[in-house]
Amino acid sequence: MTQVHGFDWFKGNHPDDNEKHLVDDNSYFESKERLEALIKAQQLDNIALLHELDLSKDLPAFFDDYAHLQFKLVFLDCGLYKVVHHCIEHFWPRLTPGGILLLDNINHETAPGETQAVRELLPGLPIRTFPFTQQPTGYIVKPMQG
Repeated sequence: MTQVHGFDWFKGNHPDDNEKHLVDDNSYFESKERLEALIKAQQLDNIALLHELDLSKDLPAFFDDYAHLQFKLVFLDCGLYKVVHHCIEHFWPRLTPGGILLLDNINHETAPGETQAVRELLPGLPIRTFPFTQQPTGYIVKPMQG
């Protein structure tokens, strides 16, 4: 019964002026068609649902249409402040207590916006790391209360 929801706008990164020196415009682009082919090749097309939207602004409307969704795991691989901030605002309330917010670039020099957004929106929560891999760089377990 588990579903995997993937979110992307398939246009690459568009950093703001504060992050342009760290991330190239239109970098990290992947086509929707290639991703769909990879999902199908792994026979995951029965559980993987792709949603094409701009995560920096389209989540309120998405969650109006999918008000029932709750998540056990949210993996943010955005890196840009505006996108990460908006995602945390909208996914954190839907993350099940005990669920995990996985952060690909927390506390990494190439994505200071991710760290800034986490500090602003989730102050005081422990950021845990994986001793056996470079990325993802950290995760937060949502407290059982709160």
